[in-house]
Amino acid sequence: MPDPRREESDDPEANADDVLSGDALDLDALRARGDVGGLLALARAHRSGSAPGGRDMARCLEAYRAAADLGSADAEYAVALFCMTGGVVAQDLKEGAARLRVAADKGSVPAKVYVGNLYELGIHYKADPEKADVWYRNAARSAGIDAAPGSTEYAEALAELGCARYVLAQVESGAASGDDKARLLQRARAHGYGLRMKDATAGDRPTFLDSLQGADAGATATNAPASAADPGRPERQRATTTPDTKSARAAAGQKAAAEPGPTRASIGLAAFGYALLFTVAGVGAGYAASLGARELVARGTELPGLGVRTDLVFPIVLGLVGVLPAWLVYRLGTVLKALVVGAFLGAIGWVAWGTGQAVLHALRPVQAVAFGLAGFLAALLALGLAGGTKAQPTRRPRG
Repeated sequence: MPDPRREESDDPEANADDVLSGDALDLDALRARGDVGGLLALARAHRSGSAPGGRDMARCLEAYRAAADLGSADAEYAVALFCMTGGVVAQDLKEGAARLRVAADKGSVPAKVYVGNLYELGIHYKADPEKADVWYRNAARSAGIDAAPGSTEYAEALAELGCARYVLAQVESGAASGDDKARLLQRARAHGYGLRMKDATAGDRPTFLDSLQGADAGATATNAPASAADPGRPERQRATTTPDTKSARAAAGQKAAAEPGPTRASIGLAAFGYALLFTVAGVGAGYAASLGARELVARGTELPGLGVRTDLVFPIVLGLVGVLPAWLVYRLGTVLKALVVGAFLGAIGWVAWGTGQAVLHALRPVQAVAFGLAGFLAALLALGLAGGTKAQPTRRPRG
């Protein structure tokens, strides 16, 4: 079987526009004989439009998947990009991140940079500058960067690789400007920063295609700075460690923040607003349904499953319209806990009415439902502010 790391050219785009024909277009045949290089070439042809039928990103992904199944780190990285960005397939950060880790473990430098950026920016993973630094150092070793961590040369070299922390530091410090600034930012966007930063001039799709171009070559020799050592030499095997120098820790705090995402409190309040809307709708629908049910019973028509129990119509409709939709914005565990609290307070309302000391409504069931609903909403508010919503802050701003 051909070597999964075989490249057809030192230039990642040298073969992108070659016109393929015959057996070179037969994905099944290429897969059957384990021709990883042929599958990568086929993927490039579908991406560039040089294959019959023009550009076809779905076929491009299919070819990359086949090459990834045969062990290609470059193809694994390419498939991860499809998952991270969405479009051809539904965006799936979980699968994308998992495939990035696989590609990184197989030696893909762009994948190592991408994983580092996910930790650096708090995308999918919890923001963790120390883990990001581990991956950045790993990528630097794989790319043959010999500059000492913390040095200017090291920062410039990692910025060239697309490491978001170092790109943003170069841009903020003014060390990169004009064309260099645009080039470095584009490189960072192609390695995950594009998931955080989207503007009118550099959207998802151009960034995604740029990323795929880098995936074709396997090594990042064409992206490495002039100070990098020979990228063809074997990677030194060294255990990764967390940063233990002041310079590394200082660099971790220098990354520029993108537009800050919503906070946990704002997400919790927004979710509670939806819960209130659901509740109001449920109360209105329950009241209207109760009136209709009484009218039917008065005319001699029994209610399906309830008979003449019109008193049960309101709580049932309230539960279906006002309570169940809370699952749309809150986690299942949050809703279940809120239901327990609501049931507890509803029982208190029922018992209090029976004692005669706290009769707040003439009808005992209505008082119990009111107590229960108040407890349910109060629990949703508290648990939502504590992070019980489905939506979560995408990053934690750090000074």
